[in-house]
Amino acid sequence: MSAMLQQTLQTLLAHRLRSSLAVIAIVWGIVSVLVLVALGEGFYQVNTKSFSILMSDTQSVYQGMTSKPWQGLPARRAIKISETEMRQLEHQSAVKKLSVIYENWEATVTDMHGRSLPGYVRGVDGHFVTWRKFKLIKGSRNITPSDIINHNRVVVVGWQLANIGGLSLGGQVKVNGIPFTVIGITEQSEGGVRMDNDEQQVMMPSPTFTDLWQKTPSMLLVEPAEGIAGVALRKSLISFFAKQQHFDPTDNRALYLPDFSREAKFFMTLLRGIQLFLGASGAMTLAVGALGVANIMFLSVTERTREIGIRLAIGATPTSILLQFITEGGLLVIAGTAIGLMLSYGTVALMTAVGIPDWLGIPQITLSAVVMTLGVTGILALIAAFFPAKRASMLTPVIALSARA
Repeated sequence: MSAMLQQTLQTLLAHRLRSSLAVIAIVWGIVSVLVLVALGEGFYQVNTKSFSILMSDTQSVYQGMTSKPWQGLPARRAIKISETEMRQLEHQSAVKKLSVIYENWEATVTDMHGRSLPGYVRGVDGHFVTWRKFKLIKGSRNITPSDIINHNRVVVVGWQLANIGGLSLGGQVKVNGIPFTVIGITEQSEGGVRMDNDEQQVMMPSPTFTDLWQKTPSMLLVEPAEGIAGVALRKSLISFFAKQQHFDPTDNRALYLPDFSREAKFFMTLLRGIQLFLGASGAMTLAVGALGVANIMFLSVTERTREIGIRLAIGATPTSILLQFITEGGLLVIAGTAIGLMLSYGTVALMTAVGIPDWLGIPQITLSAVVMTLGVTGILALIAAFFPAKRASMLTPVIALSARA
């Protein structure tokens, strides 16, 4: 076996250019597969985290307008539910906890010098930031129960608004001319799902909001009790508010209870499809590289026909000829794969260090991607080396010796 490996290495070194071209073809294929799959994985991960907001069990409730008369009451009545009425849900067995949200898109937001900023105001509690999966920059804090009880004039602002207004932690921003202390800033993110211009919002404690504006809540977030499915929760909410607000429980316009999970699952499947497409594109490049190895091996058989004839004439078996050529092809593929893996990891590390757009996420070479690539490479390499080797082993010594050198 060692003699065969030594002879194989000598043959490959004797044809350096041909061997180098075969290795380069495999390297290019390996790098194409792993880098494209790494980009796809980063893109999938960053968007999956965003869609997890939609796939959570938390149910959003928006007030609408009745479309049917009910018990002597006319249709087209606007449903206006107060926070006190919403809080009565806390006594329902299907509800674990809830968060009442206020919004004012017409509020005036300025910096301390009076410069207008493109922001809007939300009245929230501490649960809202957690449910919406906002990440805050270092040094920030969330709105606390103490802020709620004491009606503190503190705010958490979106990263884009902070950048535009030059806002910093501990600084101040004015809402309708009233100064508020900035206690938190959301982390900058350009990827994933954006809802309601989150990056430009000003979140203050809901009691402080109601001190400024006498508004009914714009949205309610409800977390179901353990074991309560989304469908059951929505039925429970409709039944509860139908009795409380006196509308037909079958009136689907009185309340809007969106079920984002279906859309989120569709988009996550689409994202995975994009990742598979990128992997397939790289695999096609790898297949072209394997085809190059096969062509080079066929060329090697053609050029060494007389050598094969001599070896067969002096007693070499077809099996030994077959093994030699498979070994040659295998060594080329192993060398190309090893170099390709190193270059792939280096390329991904360089991309991460240099920086790519946030919406692409962080490229990740996963173990499954490596295993898949090695599996595809192994199969293609076996096919690429076997058929030229089989052809060489089946040559007739007399015909091989009469071939032109």
